[in-house]
Amino acid sequence: MSDQMKRDNSQEGAHRGSEAIENVADRASQAAKDAVDRASNSVKQTAKEANNQLQQVTHDARQRADQVKANAAQSLAQAAQNLREQIGTSQGPAVQQAEYLANSLEQVSKYLETNSFEHIEKDIRTTIQKNPWQSVGVAAFFGFILARLFGGGSKRR
Repeated sequence: MSDQMKRDNSQEGAHRGSEAIENVADRASQAAKDAVDRASNSVKQTAKEANNQLQQVTHDARQRADQVKANAAQSLAQAAQNLREQIGTSQGPAVQQAEYLANSLEQVSKYLETNSFEHIEKDIRTTIQKNPWQSVGVAAFFGFILARLFGGGSKRR
Protein backbone atom coordinates (compact mmCIF):
# COMPACT_ATOMS: atom_id res chain seq x y z
CA MET A 1 0.00 0.00 0.00
CA SER A 2 1.20 3.37 -0.89
CA ASP A 3 1.74 6.21 1.49
CA GLN A 4 -1.08 8.12 -0.19
CA MET A 5 -3.53 5.30 0.40
CA LYS A 6 -2.42 4.98 3.99
CA ARG A 7 -3.00 8.68 4.50
CA ASP A 8 -6.41 8.50 2.81
CA ASN A 9 -7.41 5.52 4.98
CA SER A 10 -6.08 7.28 8.03
CA GLN A 11 -8.02 10.44 7.18
CA GLU A 12 -11.15 8.43 6.45
CA GLY A 13 -10.82 6.62 9.78
CA ALA A 14 -10.26 9.88 11.60
CA HIS A 15 -13.31 11.35 9.87
CA ARG A 16 -15.46 8.37 10.86
CA GLY A 17 -14.12 8.56 14.40
CA SER A 18 -14.86 12.27 14.49
CA GLU A 19 -18.41 11.64 13.25
CA ALA A 20 -18.89 8.91 15.84
CA ILE A 21 -17.67 11.21 18.62
CA GLU A 22 -19.93 13.99 17.31
CA ASN A 23 -22.85 11.56 17.21
CA VAL A 24 -22.22 10.46 20.79
CA ALA A 25 -21.88 14.09 21.88
CA ASP A 26 -25.16 15.01 20.14
CA ARG A 27 -26.98 12.12 21.81
CA ALA A 28 -25.51 13.01 25.20
CA SER A 29 -26.48 16.64 24.68
CA GLN A 30 -30.02 15.65 23.71
CA ALA A 31 -30.30 13.30 26.69
CA ALA A 32 -29.12 16.05 29.02
CA LYS A 33 -31.60 18.51 27.47
CA ASP A 34 -34.42 15.97 27.86
CA ALA A 35 -33.46 15.38 31.50
CA VAL A 36 -33.43 19.13 32.18
CA ASP A 37 -36.82 19.50 30.47
CA ARG A 38 -38.28 16.66 32.56
CA ALA A 39 -36.85 18.15 35.75
CA SER A 40 -38.14 21.60 34.82
CA ASN A 41 -41.61 20.24 34.10
CA SER A 42 -41.56 18.35 37.37
CA VAL A 43 -40.57 21.47 39.31
CA LYS A 44 -43.27 23.50 37.54
CA GLN A 45 -45.89 20.86 38.34
CA THR A 46 -44.79 20.67 41.98
CA ALA A 47 -44.90 24.48 42.27
CA LYS A 48 -48.35 24.54 40.71
CA GLU A 49 -49.61 21.88 43.14
CA ALA A 50 -48.07 23.72 46.09
CA ASN A 51 -49.68 26.97 44.97
CA ASN A 52 -53.07 25.26 44.65
CA GLN A 53 -52.71 23.77 48.13
CA LEU A 54 -51.68 27.14 49.55
CA GLN A 55 -54.69 28.80 47.96
CA GLN A 56 -56.97 26.11 49.41
CA VAL A 57 -55.47 26.44 52.89
CA THR A 58 -55.76 30.23 52.69
CA HIS A 59 -59.37 29.96 51.58
CA ASP A 60 -60.19 27.51 54.39
CA ALA A 61 -58.44 29.68 57.00
CA ARG A 62 -60.30 32.74 55.76
CA GLN A 63 -63.62 30.92 56.02
CA ARG A 64 -62.82 29.78 59.57
CA ALA A 65 -61.74 33.30 60.55
CA ASP A 66 -64.95 34.73 59.09
CA GLN A 67 -66.94 32.16 61.06
CA VAL A 68 -65.08 33.00 64.29
CA LYS A 69 -65.71 36.72 63.67
CA ALA A 70 -69.41 36.07 63.04
CA ASN A 71 -69.63 33.94 66.20
CA ALA A 72 -67.89 36.64 68.24
CA ALA A 73 -70.29 39.29 66.92
CA GLN A 74 -73.25 37.07 67.76
CA SER A 75 -71.90 36.35 71.26
CA LEU A 76 -71.38 40.05 71.94
CA ALA A 77 -74.89 40.89 70.77
CA GLN A 78 -76.28 38.10 72.97
CA ALA A 79 -74.27 39.36 75.95
CA ALA A 80 -75.66 42.87 75.43
CA GLN A 81 -79.19 41.49 75.26
CA ASN A 82 -78.68 39.36 78.38
CA LEU A 83 -77.29 42.37 80.25
CA ARG A 84 -80.30 44.47 79.28
CA GLU A 85 -82.66 41.71 80.40
CA GLN A 86 -80.94 41.54 83.79
CA ILE A 87 -81.15 45.32 84.18
CA GLY A 88 -84.84 45.37 83.45
CA THR A 89 -86.44 48.60 84.59
CA SER A 90 -84.03 49.26 87.45
CA GLN A 91 -82.53 52.69 88.05
CA GLY A 92 -79.31 54.07 89.47
CA PRO A 93 -75.67 54.62 88.53
CA ALA A 94 -74.84 50.91 88.33
CA VAL A 95 -77.71 50.43 85.91
CA GLN A 96 -76.47 53.33 83.79
CA GLN A 97 -73.00 51.74 83.66
CA ALA A 98 -74.52 48.38 82.72
CA GLU A 99 -76.56 50.04 79.95
CA TYR A 100 -73.41 51.80 78.72
CA LEU A 101 -71.61 48.43 78.68
CA ALA A 102 -74.51 46.80 76.81
CA ASN A 103 -74.42 49.60 74.21
CA SER A 104 -70.67 49.18 73.82
CA LEU A 105 -71.02 45.42 73.36
CA GLU A 106 -73.70 46.01 70.76
CA GLN A 107 -71.53 48.53 68.89
CA VAL A 108 -68.59 46.12 68.80
CA SER A 109 -70.91 43.37 67.59
CA LYS A 110 -72.21 45.54 64.73
CA TYR A 111 -68.67 46.67 63.90
CA LEU A 112 -67.52 43.05 63.58
CA GLU A 113 -70.54 42.15 61.46
CA THR A 114 -70.13 45.03 59.02
CA ASN A 115 -66.36 45.29 58.57
CA SER A 116 -63.84 43.09 56.80
CA PHE A 117 -60.61 41.93 58.42
CA GLU A 118 -58.69 44.35 56.22
CA HIS A 119 -60.77 47.29 57.48
CA ILE A 120 -60.47 46.13 61.09
CA GLU A 121 -56.69 45.82 60.70
CA LYS A 122 -56.50 49.33 59.23
CA ASP A 123 -58.51 50.71 62.15
CA ILE A 124 -56.31 48.92 64.69
CA ARG A 125 -53.12 50.22 63.06
CA THR A 126 -54.49 53.76 63.02
CA THR A 127 -55.50 53.55 66.68
CA ILE A 128 -52.12 52.16 67.70
CA GLN A 129 -50.30 54.90 65.79
CA LYS A 130 -52.44 57.60 67.39
CA ASN A 131 -52.25 56.14 70.93
CA PRO A 132 -49.14 53.95 71.25
CA TRP A 133 -48.87 53.97 75.06
CA GLN A 134 -52.56 53.35 75.58
CA SER A 135 -52.30 50.47 73.10
CA VAL A 136 -49.43 48.94 75.08
CA GLY A 137 -51.50 49.18 78.25
CA VAL A 138 -54.53 47.56 76.61
CA ALA A 139 -52.36 44.78 75.15
CA ALA A 140 -50.77 44.15 78.57
CA PHE A 141 -54.19 44.06 80.22
CA PHE A 142 -55.58 41.56 77.70
CA GLY A 143 -52.38 39.49 77.96
CA PHE A 144 -52.83 39.34 81.72
CA ILE A 145 -56.51 38.34 81.36
CA LEU A 146 -55.70 35.65 78.78
CA ALA A 147 -52.88 34.31 80.95
CA ARG A 148 -55.26 34.05 83.90
CA LEU A 149 -57.98 32.42 81.79
CA PHE A 150 -55.69 29.86 80.20
CA GLY A 151 -53.62 29.08 83.29
CA GLY A 152 -50.49 30.97 82.33
CA GLY A 153 -49.38 31.23 85.94
CA SER A 154 -48.30 28.35 88.11
CA LYS A 155 -50.64 27.40 90.95
CA ARG A 156 -49.11 26.59 94.31
CA ARG A 157 -50.86 24.46 96.90
